[in-house]
Amino acid sequence: MKQLDGGQLDAPELPLSTAALKICEMHGMGGQTIQYAPLSIIETLQEAAVQQMQTEAKAAAPETTQLPDAPEQHLDEYPMPDPALTQDDLEKCGYMDGDLLPLSKERAYELMERDLTVYIVQQGENPAMAFDTTDLDAHDGIFAVTREEWEESPAFDAQVKERMDHQQEREQAFLDHKGDCFAIYQVKHTDELRDIRYEGLEWIKSIGQTVQRDNYDLVYTAPLAPGDLKGSVLDNLEYRFNNEHPTDYRHPSMSVSDIVAIKRDGKVSCHYCDSFGFAEVPGFLPDNPLKNTEMAVEDDYGMIDGIINNGPKEQTVAQLEQQARSGQPISLMDLAAAAHREDRDKKKSVVEQLKSQPKPEHKKTAPKRARKGRSDMNALTFEETNLLCIYNPGTRQGAIEALTEMRGHLQADETGLLALTDSTLAKLRTMTDAEFDELELYPDFDE
Repeated sequence: MKQLDGGQLDAPELPLSTAALKICEMHGMGGQTIQYAPLSIIETLQEAAVQQMQTEAKAAAPETTQLPDAPEQHLDEYPMPDPALTQDDLEKCGYMDGDLLPLSKERAYELMERDLTVYIVQQGENPAMAFDTTDLDAHDGIFAVTREEWEESPAFDAQVKERMDHQQEREQAFLDHKGDCFAIYQVKHTDELRDIRYEGLEWIKSIGQTVQRDNYDLVYTAPLAPGDLKGSVLDNLEYRFNNEHPTDYRHPSMSVSDIVAIKRDGKVSCHYCDSFGFAEVPGFLPDNPLKNTEMAVEDDYGMIDGIINNGPKEQTVAQLEQQARSGQPISLMDLAAAAHREDRDKKKSVVEQLKSQPKPEHKKTAPKRARKGRSDMNALTFEETNLLCIYNPGTRQGAIEALTEMRGHLQADETGLLALTDSTLAKLRTMTDAEFDELELYPDFDE
């Protein structure tokens, strides 16, 4: 033993417990005083050591140039005359009508110079028109301009047209939007594309052309309004963009050759406005318009997902175990998190399997007579049959047990799968073993 208080040993292979006993004997403390520390304390000490090493590593690492955070993208929004203010600012002054739009004093000066009528808004009083800059000087509160005059101004029109210079950013905002939304694309107004503008799909195909994103401009994006969701979304949008244009929509009415992209429940579909109705056009939008940018700056090519530089890839259990075997410290919490991730990933999504299952082709055969004592309500649906294809050990009781166990792993927000599992279990419990054996359960999710 060299330095007892420092814990340095002549024999590195000597177990620490043996070394601890030897130290106690040398100091006359005896072996009775040695106690094993609780695992929680060991984990805490290990975490503290890892954090200390990470802090020291960061301090020793050379400074690197940090990429600026990408600005948050939004769907097309109504161009306010003063982007720093909203209708809430007017309402705080007691003005609740929507015919005025708020202005700061600086913006009021600018719009007055452009011959727009500016109003002074004071708490508890009707808005008063400002006749000159002297009136603006005398007021330190909110100013306003009428919505109608603003929408007729060149400044409003310029802000709407400026959107067209941000095609990629606006498209990405549409793809990233969390709620239900839509985007409208129109053929670019160039001489080269005049043969496909306002033409139906049959004509496009007859001249050897296909529908290409590069031939289109993104002209408008917005959330789907409640009225859009009643009935056919496409028909409702076609009516609105022919008869009730939004005030910030300054493009031709929706017509043949336009593309309408719909995003609902996180899934995007694109539809060609044809001579009669709409036709879906798969592949119109790229999976990730920012892929090239990501390839240049992303830390891990496995994270090419439309988010610029979203951080290093999380370590796997195998990587952490290899790190531990090489003598490097690891975090037990990171190891537990990695094990949880891998266990979760191993469970293939049942919902995805159900959706990928192709519907069977129904051949015309003589209808089977309903069994006595059973009704069509007890017959398995297509989705319930597919669920059984996944959880079918071969017997009715085994299927009930497998589905019951699977249900215990579902989360509360997986309402669709919970309901499907419950309905399948209910029908299995009313079914006889003989009836179960007659079911045709042929899972094939690779097609």
